Amino acid sequence: MHDWLAGRITVTPLYWSDLVLGTAWPLVGAVAARTRPRNAVCWLMLLPAMIGPYHLLAYYAGYSSLVASAPLPGWQVGAWIGCWGFAGYWFATPLVPLLFPHGRLGTRPRRACAWVITAIAAVGTLATMLRPSGTDPVPGVPNPLGLAGWEWLHTVMFWCAVTTMLGGTCVAAVFLVLRTRSATSTERAQLQWLMLGGLVMALSFLGTTLTDLQKPPLIGDLLMMLGLLGPPVGIAIAMLRHRLFDVEAVLGRAIVFTVLSGIVLGVYAAVVAGAGLLAPGSLVGTATIAVTALLAANGRGAVQAAVDRLLFGHRHDPYAVVARVGRHIAPASEPAEAMQRLVDALRQALALPYTAFDSPAVGAASGTPVPGAGWRTVRCLALGREVGELRIGRRRSGEPWTVQEQGAVEEVADRAGTLAYAAALVEDVARSRARILSVREEERRRLRADLHDGIGPSLAGTAHQLDALARRAHDPDLAASITTLRDRLRSTVGDLRTVVQGLRPAVLDQLGLPGALRELLAGYDTPSCHCDIDAACRGLPAAVEVAAYAIAAEAVANAVKHSAASRLDLTAHLDGRDLALAIRDNGCGIAPRHKAGVGFRSMSERAAEIGGRLEITADPGGGTLVRAILPAGDPQ
Repeated sequence: MHDWLAGRITVTPLYWSDLVLGTAWPLVGAVAARTRPRNAVCWLMLLPAMIGPYHLLAYYAGYSSLVASAPLPGWQVGAWIGCWGFAGYWFATPLVPLLFPHGRLGTRPRRACAWVITAIAAVGTLATMLRPSGTDPVPGVPNPLGLAGWEWLHTVMFWCAVTTMLGGTCVAAVFLVLRTRSATSTERAQLQWLMLGGLVMALSFLGTTLTDLQKPPLIGDLLMMLGLLGPPVGIAIAMLRHRLFDVEAVLGRAIVFTVLSGIVLGVYAAVVAGAGLLAPGSLVGTATIAVTALLAANGRGAVQAAVDRLLFGHRHDPYAVVARVGRHIAPASEPAEAMQRLVDALRQALALPYTAFDSPAVGAASGTPVPGAGWRTVRCLALGREVGELRIGRRRSGEPWTVQEQGAVEEVADRAGTLAYAAALVEDVARSRARILSVREEERRRLRADLHDGIGPSLAGTAHQLDALARRAHDPDLAASITTLRDRLRSTVGDLRTVVQGLRPAVLDQLGLPGALRELLAGYDTPSCHCDIDAACRGLPAAVEVAAYAIAAEAVANAVKHSAASRLDLTAHLDGRDLALAIRDNGCGIAPRHKAGVGFRSMSERAAEIGGRLEITADPGGGTLVRAILPAGDPQ
């Protein structure tokens, strides 16, 4: 029909690229819609199907108004659709990358971008519907709804088309790259196939630009046709057969080739555009293009490395992975923190969905495993013995493991083994210190009981016997000597009582820990003191009792002296195998960056030496909160 009308009236050429756009895109959308009927991407891809009716209706209107002897019915509808039927690409081209593959806009920036693109495309479509001009396929047929004198609608249509097709597509491509970096498993493969199809289209457009400069229209049309096939083919593979292919290597090289080709063609276009300075075909122009091509070729390695890092992390450079992990764990203050930093850095460096380390001494995990993909396990050794294992989550089921990735993970596993060994040593030292302290306090409690109940009374009884003996002595010198001996013995008993009191607070043996804590709060009118102490806190290990009493005594003294509080609450209860002790007041509180004094340091040391921890913070309701978590073990 096109050729028949072209012999009678003026019509625009029919391009092969229009044929692909009107058939391949909707065909893939229709096939995918059968398996994903609720996916908006499928229906967006059906929009270019308007290309066929758009041309046919325009030709029908052209024949009716310019060739036929009498107007045919409904030709005005055909003429009107022939003015705007192509506008479907303004929606499909930028929105498909934003919605692919699940048909949802997950993040707020993507939602905002989609709404802006939709609004601009809608405005452009409305302007196209009302512009006072002829149809695109048949320029001689006027728009039956065109508004006379509103030629400015052409400008609105042009800028809306540029904004959506160029600006919107570029923004969508940026979102596509960012999503590909963070995606895992199946979704990552799907996004990569769409990215590869987009790169094919970009390369074809570059080639079309080059051929337009040299004016071979058929070659340019064929290149455009091949480019428009890229996205639907990529989407078809991604949505229907994505598990059968591994696209990463092809994708990385395609991006590099696109970037370098764009540089060379950009310089060529600049040379041609500046024909007044550098005539096309001149020696200077040819030399410029040659130098640009050589620079691009020499810089290919750097561009390839940058693209690999952008899309796939450092998986092709084991030394970069090890260096990044080393820098990340350097600020850690203890092996457990260093191990967490190690698995975080390894996951980021290799763009992995999940990494973890497991050992009896320390454990750490980063990310979430991909369901059904599983992970690889690498043994971690230190001094010839296994200390744990490093788990590397797969991005998708059956994913190959390159030699570079394996080398990088094994190097990091050596560091993980060293950290696990150090963590085990730290844990052993902490257990040994806690055990020594516990034995020391238990021995002090036994010594105090022996001295207080055995040696002390015995010495006191001996002093009474000497006193009686001095009264019965008839020799004054002998009586004076006995009296002196009695006084020395009584002084020794006093010193012994001082030593006994220093071994362990007497109130703990007299009242137990619950009674001793209540005794701390007795006798205060201001602040008003309240306590809540579990009965289970009785019979704890001696070291825990002494540390808890000392921390509570110091915290209560500080609150009474310095806080100007009207209320003081003390709570103590067993939380599993830990004693949770808290002293809270409603006073003036502490400064955000307060300088720890002797009392604060003493409390922290008391908690740390038995393997506990102490927190001194501003209470949300005002005042100060001193909270100690002390490992209590099993009550005696």
